[in-house]
Amino acid sequence: MHKQKGATFLSWMATASVIIFSLVTVVKLVPSYLEFRAVKSLVNDIAANPSMKNASKQQIISKVDDYLNINGLYTLTSDAFSIESVAGKKNVRELVVHYESRKNWLANIDFLTTFHYSVELGKAGDT
Repeated sequence: MHKQKGATFLSWMATASVIIFSLVTVVKLVPSYLEFRAVKSLVNDIAANPSMKNASKQQIISKVDDYLNINGLYTLTSDAFSIESVAGKKNVRELVVHYESRKNWLANIDFLTTFHYSVELGKAGDT
């Protein structure tokens, strides 16, 4: 008598459901992180501009709005951006972006991702 080898139908279905579950998760989350990567890029571009170091808050927010429109980031508004003083440094400001992104996952379950990034105005870099 020969013994059967291999996976049963139920184990194949369980494996397939785990793979599908993982793919749905990746497909739902990746766009949020790509959007944040674009936001980081625009914050770095604005902060790298030497004229932004002494610009008014209105001018900086106007520049942010322009970048958001050019890059097609319509889900984000300039309300997510702020200009704050750097603690411990005199006359140094930073451009801060802080926002949440909510994506529907399965049925009534959502992913809520929070993004925060800041760069000192007048010089570029990753913080």
